[in-house]
Amino acid sequence: MTASEPLAWDGLAPGGRVLDLDTALVGVRTVDAVPVPGAQARLGEHPFWSQSLGGVVWVDIDAGEVRLHRPEVGNTVLHRARGPIGAALPEADGTLLVAGADGLVRLDPLAASTTPVAPAPPAGLRFNDAGLAPDGVVWAGVLPLVDPPAGERPTGYIDRIDPAEGQPHTALTVMGCPNGIVWTPDGSQILVCESDTRQIAAAAYTDGQASDWHVVLSFTGAGDAVPDGLDQLSDGRLWVAFWGLGVAVLLAADGEPELVIRTPDERTTSMCTGPDGTVWVTTAAGLCRARV
Repeated sequence: MTASEPLAWDGLAPGGRVLDLDTALVGVRTVDAVPVPGAQARLGEHPFWSQSLGGVVWVDIDAGEVRLHRPEVGNTVLHRARGPIGAALPEADGTLLVAGADGLVRLDPLAASTTPVAPAPPAGLRFNDAGLAPDGVVWAGVLPLVDPPAGERPTGYIDRIDPAEGQPHTALTVMGCPNGIVWTPDGSQILVCESDTRQIAAAAYTDGQASDWHVVLSFTGAGDAVPDGLDQLSDGRLWVAFWGLGVAVLLAADGEPELVIRTPDERTTSMCTGPDGTVWVTTAAGLCRARV
């Protein structure tokens, strides 16, 4: 796999649909999410349903914890790092790739053991949200611990890491807040959310590489609300969480909103769907669930 030259986010091809949140969500069916007892957090993020563990795996970024909630059992901490954890990603064999202050590590949740895969970001930076491609390559957002002064060029970026190689390669730069990273159901496209510019971009994906990046969705309105985590469904629909608006929005394949989940904390971060149709939603305050 040959590394390609990184691209600046502000140089991506414009286009796609512009969704005005002030008008687009009016009249859309809305359901309420309720907090999961005992699943509070300092900064909850990136849930996914683990078939092997029988529950929702999610992270508390600021606590540096990977957590598991099993509906019939309760809550467990699977792993603690020495600092923030951006995301935990499920591998086919039941292990988890954890992007955090200890670097990218492979966690065996049953043995409670870790092995190093790739180094942590340089000093002053941390992993944010991340995604695992169908080919096993990790794409991980990296943020500065302290925001740059107003008016300065953003310093966030996305690294591409092949776990077999263990060496980060920067794919996108000049990002204020790299967030949700997902792939279309057939694996042919990667989607990346950039919160500060309120955009989602896509690229063709093959052999661990992305090409022909272009903006596919932009969001306006709703004050300071920004898109955060993403969840791509097998039928082509896309969930988008909106920090500052207190909702997760399900978009049809054409980008039209068709369902809204309202969270009790306006700092909604991400979501996933369980096998029984329950939607599990993270907010900064913790884990919630909604029946849709």
